[in-house]
Amino acid sequence: MTSSNTKNTKEKPSTSDTSLTTKKKTDGQFNRRDFLKLGGLTGAGIFLAISFADAKIISQAAAIEEGTFEPNAFLKISSNGRITIYGKNPEIGQGIKTSFAQIIAEELEVDWKQVEVEQGHLDNRFGGQFAGGSTGIKTNFDALRRAGAGAKEMLIEAAARQWRVSLDKCYAKDGFVYHTGTDRKLSYAELAVPASKLNVRENPALKDRKDYKIIGQAIRGVDNKKIATGTAEFGLDARPKGMVVAVIERCPMFGGKVKSVDDSEALKIPGVEKVVVLEPTKMATQVVGGVAVIAKNTWTAMKGRKALKIEWDMTGVEVESDEKLKAQFTKNLGGKGDILRDDGNVDEAFASCAKVHEAVFEAPFLAHVAMEPMNYIADVKADSVEVWGPTQVPGAVRGAAMEITGLAANKIKVRMTRVGGGFGRRLMADYAWEAIALSKQIGKAVQVVWSREDDIQHDFYRPNGLYHIKAGLDANNKLVAWHCKGSTTSRRAFSGATSGTHETELFPDGFPAGFIPAFRMEYTPVVSKVPRGAWRAPGHNVTAWLDQTFIDELATLAGKDPIAFRLEVLGDEDKVMPYRDHGGPVYSTARLKNVIRQTAEKSNWDKPAPKGQYRGFAAHFMFGAYVAEVVTISMPTPTTVKLENVTAVVDCGLVINKSGALNQLEGGIIDGLNAALNSAIHIENGKVKETNFSEYKMLRMKDAPTLDVHLIDSPEPPEGLGEMTLPPVAAALCNAIFAATGKRVHSLPINLGSQQRIERL
Repeated sequence: MTSSNTKNTKEKPSTSDTSLTTKKKTDGQFNRRDFLKLGGLTGAGIFLAISFADAKIISQAAAIEEGTFEPNAFLKISSNGRITIYGKNPEIGQGIKTSFAQIIAEELEVDWKQVEVEQGHLDNRFGGQFAGGSTGIKTNFDALRRAGAGAKEMLIEAAARQWRVSLDKCYAKDGFVYHTGTDRKLSYAELAVPASKLNVRENPALKDRKDYKIIGQAIRGVDNKKIATGTAEFGLDARPKGMVVAVIERCPMFGGKVKSVDDSEALKIPGVEKVVVLEPTKMATQVVGGVAVIAKNTWTAMKGRKALKIEWDMTGVEVESDEKLKAQFTKNLGGKGDILRDDGNVDEAFASCAKVHEAVFEAPFLAHVAMEPMNYIADVKADSVEVWGPTQVPGAVRGAAMEITGLAANKIKVRMTRVGGGFGRRLMADYAWEAIALSKQIGKAVQVVWSREDDIQHDFYRPNGLYHIKAGLDANNKLVAWHCKGSTTSRRAFSGATSGTHETELFPDGFPAGFIPAFRMEYTPVVSKVPRGAWRAPGHNVTAWLDQTFIDELATLAGKDPIAFRLEVLGDEDKVMPYRDHGGPVYSTARLKNVIRQTAEKSNWDKPAPKGQYRGFAAHFMFGAYVAEVVTISMPTPTTVKLENVTAVVDCGLVINKSGALNQLEGGIIDGLNAALNSAIHIENGKVKETNFSEYKMLRMKDAPTLDVHLIDSPEPPEGLGEMTLPPVAAALCNAIFAATGKRVHSLPINLGSQQRIERL
């Protein structure tokens, strides 16, 4: 599980430890006077940092050792010719470390081969450092461009001054500045020192998109070779000197506490140093508590845990189960919920409908099962804290350290390793809380390591729920009425929210809302101690399945082609629709209709499917992007689905890295298919039934379909794409099953052998 890699113990010195930072303002900004003072101290390179709070580019050069400059934030050009770009956000496999560098390198006018990319650590001068919601490119694109363009302009000015020519006679290309009409040129390395003494460019000219040479290309990930050769540092690879390992036994029932523990047998195991009780915090999203075995290595700690004899205090613990939760959902759907949207008069509309159809959908809890189980390292000293490991929220980890130790933010160093999968699980910092609390308690650097069983049984799960949808067609088979009621174990409610509990559960502005004269949406949360959190494409991973499966059923009821029916509902007129959720504030029906039509064309929808094959369609808008998909299946037996092909068309605006984009989109499809076919967490007797992959099944490579993914060449700004293909694929699959069997799937995961899960339209 781990290696003896110790390279991380040889950290380069941080400029945050130098006297130069005494000139820094509290918000991490430098004014022009401070910059000029620093410029006078430089001697070997130019460093450009960026604040994403106000998107102002700041230039700083700090001499750390002879002949080079050590950056404290973003971009470094050294006089030895090295160009280093630092990734500000956690790299969780979404390719952000590569894409961010591409954006800067494009405006900087350097050859991509000249660039070295390294992971940055938590630093206020970066602004927000966060991975989630497919927001990385969208929120940082313009500021990153200005960082590269500002550096380029300073380098050009440095050359112009040296040659004593006007700026318009100079231009940058491939890491050099050239003098027009002559053979004179200077490398960025030669210009680094003089450029560092110039005034910063706050509003540099940006390149026209038609001139891009790096943005939009298919570029391999900057860590690919390290990953392939096993030298990339993930959290489990980190090994600070003197570190011990902790494995924690948590109560199998949610809400239980330690009553007593007999650790005598555990302490007899060679290498086990001590056993400590970890007290829970008031917030279940922080530390749930348990008994920690501290040992010299992971294997020994796990052996020690098995030897523990723990008596749990179950006072106030409710024995939850799938059946009890479903009974609450059912009761809520039979009553009145909070009205989220109410257009027209729904009751009157249904009374006049020529055809009415309704269905109940059921979605289970889901686990994240990231390839790298949860782990984190903390080294708490009297006057400082150093933490590192895989997280999507390094700022939240620093906040945890501040709360546990009482130390100020500047006393806490948060280092980021590469992350072996996030999917929303690592938006929670509970495992980091555990490491920090234990390190403070035992006075040593400690790495908390979760087993796969820990990971599955103590996750923050995708909420489960029940949904009832009813819709009506008029005499012309037009969709005129829609009523959706949902009841789920809201993740916002679990986090303590008392309002907006529907958020990420139902979306009042999502299609087909706004296109139906009478439309009502209601929601009621259910109280539960089962931990819930964000799961890839939060909320949309269920709502797209509901909406796109049910609208397919209405197309069948209307006797119309499923794609033609959707286009009919969207209407001939192109509209900009209000959208109050993440990805808004609006969405374009023109762009949505375009991906629908493109997918129909590329999948040959208008032609008969190959003999023995069946197709289903779905489309969705989320997080600013538009996706349409066709899933093609065959059925070797009446209860067996064979995935043949998935065709998808995606409009996510400007694409930074085509290779990374396709990787994310293809991964989302596979993830969505796996969830639809295999995945469910079941609650029995107050605890999770599943323990490992033997019970929580995953899609195998041999069962994966061929993938045919197309990116729209869009003139629009970049949007997110890491989660976009997942939501509609379950609906497209279920619609393909209907095409094959004439039966509708209303409960996930799909189980064609159970009539309880299949309904005939």
